[in-house]
Amino acid sequence: MKKFFGLFIALVLGIQLSANAATDWTNKANVARVNTIGKALLAKNNLPTKIEFKVIETDEVNAFANADKQIYVYTGLLKFVNNDAELAGVIAHEIGHIVNNHVAKQNVVNTVTSTAIYNANMDYRLKAMTNTANNLTMLKMSRTEEYEADITGVDLMTKAGYNPLAMVSVLYKIGGCYKDFTSTHPSGDKRTMYIYDYITYTYPDKAKLGYTTDSYKKFMAYAEPIVKERNADPKKVEAFNKSQKKLQEKRLAKLEKYKNAKDSNGWEKSFNVIRAISY
Repeated sequence: MKKFFGLFIALVLGIQLSANAATDWTNKANVARVNTIGKALLAKNNLPTKIEFKVIETDEVNAFANADKQIYVYTGLLKFVNNDAELAGVIAHEIGHIVNNHVAKQNVVNTVTSTAIYNANMDYRLKAMTNTANNLTMLKMSRTEEYEADITGVDLMTKAGYNPLAMVSVLYKIGGCYKDFTSTHPSGDKRTMYIYDYITYTYPDKAKLGYTTDSYKKFMAYAEPIVKERNADPKKVEAFNKSQKKLQEKRLAKLEKYKNAKDSNGWEKSFNVIRAISY
């Protein structure tokens, strides 16, 4: 009886320990994994390294960057990604927000606009209308910034040795969470198609590698008819090449600015602007 009871207790404790281990997504190994990927993306792209990478315990599939040069990865995202390349895609996107000064710009515009509306001599109805207009402007600007952070992330991933198609894979899988007008993020289909087009034009060798996940296969089922239709129309091909060439030139110029930021301390200037307004 004692032997049976001992086995029972051991079994219960074993199950409990296994359950705890399964849910401990903020453990040192996962924090180290996030930091290893994040720091590799910075180092391989010759970017400033004073960014902290942290893990937050929540089931939400998300990550974000803030004005203190911190990138937070949710444990829900760690459970969601298939591999390190997909995780690198999300982290590279968040680094993209920082190096493009999106966090600084959003905070400055929001703070200045909110203060102006609060202090303005107008009745409550006009203030409400002004707030609505401002929110819609910020929504549009934020969606534009998501696109820019995505392709910046593609550049960072590629230079760091990751397959950029991993970003297509993970964002297409997440894509159903984003609604085109009601969210700050573009819809999943538009967003991943934008990334894929950029990869096929700028990094054709990477595009040929393909990707083996189910989400990428589903994306290709969506994308292939679009590409086929475009390739059948010379005018559409010409317009595509023209727009991609312009985008590529813009990205190359931005990459040079990122490298110079390490010496010019440009990041610090943008964050100091926020602190001067916020405090």
